[in-house]
Amino acid sequence: MFERSLRDWRTRRGMSQMALALAADVSPRHLSFLESARARPSATMVMRLSEALDLPLRERNGLLVAAGFAPQFSDSDWLSPQMAEVRQAAQLLLAAHSPSPALVLDAAFNILEANEGAFALIGGRPAERSALNLADLVFTPGPVRAAIVNWDEVAGYLMHRLREGTRRRGPESAVARVLTRARRQEGGASLEGAHAAYRSSVLLPLDFRIDGKVTRWFTTVTSFGGPQDAPVEEITIEQFHPVAN
Repeated sequence: MFERSLRDWRTRRGMSQMALALAADVSPRHLSFLESARARPSATMVMRLSEALDLPLRERNGLLVAAGFAPQFSDSDWLSPQMAEVRQAAQLLLAAHSPSPALVLDAAFNILEANEGAFALIGGRPAERSALNLADLVFTPGPVRAAIVNWDEVAGYLMHRLREGTRRRGPESAVARVLTRARRQEGGASLEGAHAAYRSSVLLPLDFRIDGKVTRWFTTVTSFGGPQDAPVEEITIEQFHPVAN
């Protein structure tokens, strides 16, 4: 129901009714009526409230549907024809960054695309690659986790990103399920509430052991500007840059 969804999002954002009313330029009385189902919103009002709550596009669609309206933003599959230009742009970035690793991730850290440099780090046979999740690889015991020399720092930072994604997208989101899985892995619970800091550098490096040799990397994250499609807003391209020893 719309009124419950609205209250839940306002609570998650730590906003009072007065604060949300001011941010959305609506009277506190009308907002109170919306939250108690004594008034029904227009689609325009739902979008104003969504913007004031800083909801991602997928969650704005959800609030519209809860209010009885059609979604405003499309929800294209990564491999759909509608995403052809986005895929092409992402693939150009991956190719240009080669031979250094680069990955295309969705909001839940599922790996949508990667160059060969990335697969050299994370492994995975070609038939498995479409099902890989970066967070699962880092937290689940296995060759990737074992190869991360500074796992506590890297996992602490990734846990922070998972918590932030869950805060932004809500407890029913795909990233929230990934966060739950990460917490259940060995050492995951001890990272709760922590955002590890690597104090001898301005960036947190990834120290990764390859064929017995420790390599060091830092990452940059790229997103698409002006998204009008929910998955496009969620996509990031993570590029790994080698640090000279």
